[in-house]
Amino acid sequence: MRALAFLLAAVFAFLALATTIRTTDVLLGAVEARQTGTAAVVSCTEHGPVGRWGVGTSHGCDADVRWEDGSTERVAFPPGQLEPGAREVAVFRSTRDAGVNDSARWFLAGPLLAVALGLLALWFAVAAVLSLVPGRKTPKPDEKWPLTEEDVRNTPVTRRVRRLRLLAWLGLATAAAEGLASMPFFDAPRRVGAFASPWPQLEEAWLVDLPSGVLAGFAVLVAAVIGLIAENVHRDAARVVRYGQSYLDGKKPVPSGGSSWVPTALLAALVVWAVVEVVLAVGDAPPLVWLAGSRDALVLLAVLAVVASTRQSAKDVVAQLVRE
Repeated sequence: MRALAFLLAAVFAFLALATTIRTTDVLLGAVEARQTGTAAVVSCTEHGPVGRWGVGTSHGCDADVRWEDGSTERVAFPPGQLEPGAREVAVFRSTRDAGVNDSARWFLAGPLLAVALGLLALWFAVAAVLSLVPGRKTPKPDEKWPLTEEDVRNTPVTRRVRRLRLLAWLGLATAAAEGLASMPFFDAPRRVGAFASPWPQLEEAWLVDLPSGVLAGFAVLVAAVIGLIAENVHRDAARVVRYGQSYLDGKKPVPSGGSSWVPTALLAALVVWAVVEVVLAVGDAPPLVWLAGSRDALVLLAVLAVVASTRQSAKDVVAQLVRE
């Protein structure tokens, strides 16, 4: 039954992935157009309502395109771009399939969402397979301090573990924030040559202005590393609970001092700096642009809140676990 649930979840995730690919700019390539022109639809093939192009009815169309340089060409457009009978539709072509030249706002957010849904579909599929394999109920015989799954599950979550887990989730949230903040920045039609953003001041508002997608990739990598560290720390805590002082005697002495406020103060200074940058750069702009410009400030503020609310010295961690 569990395998069936995971399999159904994988199917729904795949349909969401296919729908995202169809409805965003995933298939259209770079944000800089190589050609722009107008299209008149000649013929279309209907897809849907449910299939390899996701959920909903769409059309893959062939159209006669007149490019701005005066040349004409019959071009095949992927599903989700044109509708039957469409005439004089502004279109473009960059590095991949041709598409409608209305707005490039999905240029980064679309691929990021597609990657996330693809990984989610893969995770559900793997989970469906693994749920059919009997799990290991007993610890490895060669472990010096063996643990069972029940030991780990019954161990209290310390503030340090909670901090690491929240920071891991914040890493994923940072990747999502880059995609969402990019939408106002890219919300303009493409043109031949360099893309012209309607809100170029957003680049000045962000403390970190890396090439599109680099921040998201780095944030996901950091989130994965922190998540693994959190689970290792939690397993270490489970050994303290199970074996007590005999396990602690084999480790480094626990520092007797409290946790430092220096990291919290540095984060607070970064938050202030980020807010000042937003105020100076964005100026008189719509609320959505302000929100996009506040990307780094909001992420840093969330990190500051997590760090400040989960402070716990090593001595307090051990005392909490030994009481258990």
